[in-house]
Amino acid sequence: EKEGAADGSSRAVGGSTVLGIDLGSRRAYVRCTVHAPLLLTTTLCIGAEIAYAAWVYAYAAHHAEMRSDEAAYLSSLYWSAFVVGRLSATPLAAYFSPGSILVPSLALEVLSLLALALLPPSSNVMRAGTVGAGVGVSMLFSNILSLLARYGLLTTAMTGALGAFAAIGHMTVPSLAGAAIDRHGYAALMPLLCALNGVGLALLTAVVLHLRANFHADEGSGGAVPQGGRRLGGRSKRAEEARRDAAEMQPRCSRDA
Repeated sequence: EKEGAADGSSRAVGGSTVLGIDLGSRRAYVRCTVHAPLLLTTTLCIGAEIAYAAWVYAYAAHHAEMRSDEAAYLSSLYWSAFVVGRLSATPLAAYFSPGSILVPSLALEVLSLLALALLPPSSNVMRAGTVGAGVGVSMLFSNILSLLARYGLLTTAMTGALGAFAAIGHMTVPSLAGAAIDRHGYAALMPLLCALNGVGLALLTAVVLHLRANFHADEGSGGAVPQGGRRLGGRSKRAEEARRDAAEMQPRCSRDA
């Protein structure tokens, strides 16, 4: 039980079966249905984030035929929109759950890249798409951490894994984008990034719905509460009551002695 509480596996409601397949343990259930999809989402979307920043200048200059001085500002515009989006996530978090922030923001990212892929390239389209892409991806990493913490599934191992898988995306996706450009031209960039973020959005949406259906979030402290009322990852209500009763009885015992 202690081992399950440490990695969040005991927070799941129900058994360890997925699509009729018994995964053998609750830990494997959490890893396969929550941790693994979020790690893949992190790799794809964070990698696409870096790839966009790395290639947007060349894309705008060669494919959208923007002047080089105008195209040079797109990278700064992208990261400025990213900062604004990250800062706006702070007040939003006071009113909305992490899942309610993650899915719409990543959907904005996908729609922005889709618009860049489908609309005729122009300066205005590039600027609008860049702002949407920057704001959309800005809330991803921090809110994935908040989502896991809300359901009591954030562990030190998972935190490190998220950072490692984000680094894998940093190293691989920009190179993949470069290979696609070499093979198919700059027109392949936005469809590729849109597809990667689309897969991430699908995985993220599935995880959010899965957590809402099969896990109980504790609105007060962020820990998950399974059926039976025991708070995992913290003291149970009964334990707190017993501790208070013991504290009240101690002075009485001292006086009686």
